[in-house]
Amino acid sequence: MGREFTPLAMQTASKSTPEAQLSNTDPLWTVDEVAVYLRMKPETIRAMARRGELPAVKVGKFWRFKRSALKDLVQGS
Repeated sequence: MGREFTPLAMQTASKSTPEAQLSNTDPLWTVDEVAVYLRMKPETIRAMARRGELPAVKVGKFWRFKRSALKDLVQGS
């Protein structure tokens, strides 16, 4: 179906960086990364997270999204 979306931080990480060491775990995406993946505006992503329409967790004042949860949501629709 095309190339899989990979956040920039994961694309540029070398083996010695913390990002690379965490690459075996399910990464948390930012609002902007989810917006690119779902082809929506960041404001829409935030509103959907607030309403509980997207699986998300708030870390301080920032929303974070588990990649696997978003992929499951997209594949299930």
